[in-house]
Amino acid sequence: MVNTALFTGLAGLRSHQTHIDVIGSNLANVSTPGYRGARMTFSDILSFTVRPGSGPSGTFGGVNPMQIGLGASVGSIDVNTNQGTFQDTGRPLDIALQGKGFFTLSDGNQTYYTRVGTFGVDANRQLVDSRSGLRVLASDGTNIEVPEADTLPANPTTEISFTGSLPAEVSGPLEEVIESENPMFAGTAATKTTGTGPFDLSAFAGKSILVSVDGQAQQRVVFNTSDFTNISAATTNEVMAAMDAQTTGLAFQLSGGAVQIDTVTLGDNATLKFDDASDSTGLLNVLGLNTTLVSGTQSIATGTTDLANLTSRVAPYQTGDTIAVAGTNVDGTPFSATFTYGTDGTTVDSMLTFINGLIATDASGATATATLTASGNIELRSRDKGPANLSLNIGDLTTSTKNAWPTFGLSQDGTGPDTATAAMDVIDSQGIAHPVSFTFTRSATDSSVWDLEATIADDPSQITSGLISSIRFNPDGSFNVIGGGSNAITFAFPGAGAQSVTIDFGTQSEFDGVTMLGNATTVAATDQDGFGAGTLLNVAIDSSGNLAGFYSNGQTQILDTLRISVFANEGGLLRSGDTMFVQSPNSDDPVSTVAGAAGAGRIRAGSLENSNVDIAEEFVSLIEAQRGFQANSRIITTTDEILAELVNIVR
Repeated sequence: MVNTALFTGLAGLRSHQTHIDVIGSNLANVSTPGYRGARMTFSDILSFTVRPGSGPSGTFGGVNPMQIGLGASVGSIDVNTNQGTFQDTGRPLDIALQGKGFFTLSDGNQTYYTRVGTFGVDANRQLVDSRSGLRVLASDGTNIEVPEADTLPANPTTEISFTGSLPAEVSGPLEEVIESENPMFAGTAATKTTGTGPFDLSAFAGKSILVSVDGQAQQRVVFNTSDFTNISAATTNEVMAAMDAQTTGLAFQLSGGAVQIDTVTLGDNATLKFDDASDSTGLLNVLGLNTTLVSGTQSIATGTTDLANLTSRVAPYQTGDTIAVAGTNVDGTPFSATFTYGTDGTTVDSMLTFINGLIATDASGATATATLTASGNIELRSRDKGPANLSLNIGDLTTSTKNAWPTFGLSQDGTGPDTATAAMDVIDSQGIAHPVSFTFTRSATDSSVWDLEATIADDPSQITSGLISSIRFNPDGSFNVIGGGSNAITFAFPGAGAQSVTIDFGTQSEFDGVTMLGNATTVAATDQDGFGAGTLLNVAIDSSGNLAGFYSNGQTQILDTLRISVFANEGGLLRSGDTMFVQSPNSDDPVSTVAGAAGAGRIRAGSLENSNVDIAEEFVSLIEAQRGFQANSRIITTTDEILAELVNIVR
């Protein structure tokens, strides 16, 4: 039985040596891209049975079996299929798989599988594994061709997509309006009336009264004996003459034997107040006047207001006074004439009638109309909506200005209907770009309807049908429908022939295209499917395993797609060197697919998968294997010493 221990130790030495070999291989490949580490497990060897066990019987209990183990053997060497970390290389044709699957390579006879995507292009412009030269297979099982130079032909535009918002707030069309900058008011004077004459002023010879007009400094009126034929019986005319000669800003007239005193100023600014001078107490009483302050009144002017009663007057108009009226019509042509007070009229309405008679007319009537607004402003309004060139000016022609006429300014600019403009190049069949402007115009009768017209500034004849009518929107602002027939615009480009382009405004009742919201205009032509001719600049592999070509015209074309092979049992694959595997009976047949499908992982471009070997774990296992080897060595040494003692017994 002593010999059994020798072979048991030998079995242990062999098993731990194999364990050390596996660990050594893992550590050797710790920097090998795509390397999948191995793990060894131990199994015991069938034990020698000294005594089989027995069950309980009668008064005796059961006895366990007695066995002696005969050592350890290699149970399995498994592949670690965990995902390795990634290292960015920046090289377009370096790729890694994030998830399950293998890249598929071939030498024409044998198919190989690898996690290492160190790919390149050989002299025949085929995609190959840079380490082994094996060709990379496409999804259809063929070799992948990488063109050295390639021309992508032009693709004419067939569809243009619009997104963004048209304004829901209506701001046009509007008629042009010219309006006086200040309103006109009709006013009355501040008025006082004397008593009826004659007046006995003998006690007040050389005495005076004080007059304040419109809140200004007091004016003095002195009644001298020389002003009257008989100062003790001064007539009404004599009193009026004395007051008129010594004051300004007042108008005097006889009224029923008395003197009516009016301010020239009319309205709220007109005030009149009399006071006795300090040395003439009682003089106002003799004249029938008092010290009460009186004011004028005013109201908004109406059509019947006399021009002489406007509060803006400097002096009342008299028959024969002339007023200049000038301006420009809707089309900018001038008009001018002279209004004569008393001959052409005296009221505001007569002035408006005079102005309207000067404005040009067409078959539909006057192109603009002058009116008086409820706020007292003179307004000149264009009859039609749209841009106009109206103007108006009114001013006195007499030597002394009688009225301070207001100036006129633009109160509302004449505009056409609401519009929004976008632009997009349309590519013809020869790859030539033609700049096209697209103008949205709101309907004048329905604010939720727009028309779209396409134009080419350089050559309008290149558009044979450029209008899309009745683009309707729902009350919530979402696109509804095109009510005007076709949503296509047709072109006839020189040398390229007829071309029809469909305009896409979005999904009905959705907000994924053109909308009508708020007051901002953000609509734009955002995409079109045409492009000019281009040449290949570079290739790269995307996350779906597509070999994409990048062209000088900005286009990207899929040249081919990598085959990804997925196995039911990845651990059953057989290593064949160069970090590659081949199919084995226990791996099952490969499922050929593409990245991201049928359980296959996604491609990570510009990266390589690092080895999944854990150095720390391997060093711990190495220590464990070393100690196991030492322990089994000691079994052999000890058994040898025992055998030596047995041999020495016969001495």
